[in-house]
Amino acid sequence: MGDERAILFAERSVSDVADAFPQAVEVFEDAGIDYCCKGAQTLADAAAAAGYGADELIAMIKETPRPAEAIEWSRRPLDELARFLSSDHADMAEKVMPAVRDLLEKSARQHPDQINIRRMLTLFAGLSAAITIHMVHEDRDLFSSLSVRNGGSNGKPSARLSQRVLRELVEHATFREELRTMRELCLLVRDGCADEIYCALTEFSRSVHYHMHLENNILYPRAIDLENQLRRAS
Repeated sequence: MGDERAILFAERSVSDVADAFPQAVEVFEDAGIDYCCKGAQTLADAAAAAGYGADELIAMIKETPRPAEAIEWSRRPLDELARFLSSDHADMAEKVMPAVRDLLEKSARQHPDQINIRRMLTLFAGLSAAITIHMVHEDRDLFSSLSVRNGGSNGKPSARLSQRVLRELVEHATFREELRTMRELCLLVRDGCADEIYCALTEFSRSVHYHMHLENNILYPRAIDLENQLRRAS
């Protein structure tokens, strides 16, 4: 990559880079870069905040293999993205969160003296309940408010989508911070089970981060734009 292209690449937003180069998600996660709730920051600024040079981060992205089944969601139909997110909601509610909860409960029973495991279990119970309610509202109200499942062809929405999105963004940022707190608590656990818990929380966090990235940086902006088009046409 030439100097001019590298400069242009460094000025792209991290959310844009994550969409166009799916392998960047792994790099951002390892570097501790928030590409979901702070997706508007440039790659150069994000790299500096994480202690990297922009050229270093670009090189890491170039050297990381692109996932075989990666999808550039910004180029896919909006209703397809909404269906994918709804499916991910179901998987998270039925499989992913119960598995993490079961692991924490088992660890708490096996290590009753570990107060930080009990704290993580309490925090996760509250977080999973909040995420479940959040997902139900998105599926029932937010997605359907603009008929994004079929490209918005059912006419003018009844409520301003942007008002709902603001609340979703705030909740997303809260979820990210709570997950970070739980991972930090895990580092205080002095027992062999800590590694298993940390791996589970890290995998869960990465899944949530990517899901929020798709909503914050791709679904919401496109849905709001579609809503505005429908209102202008009505």
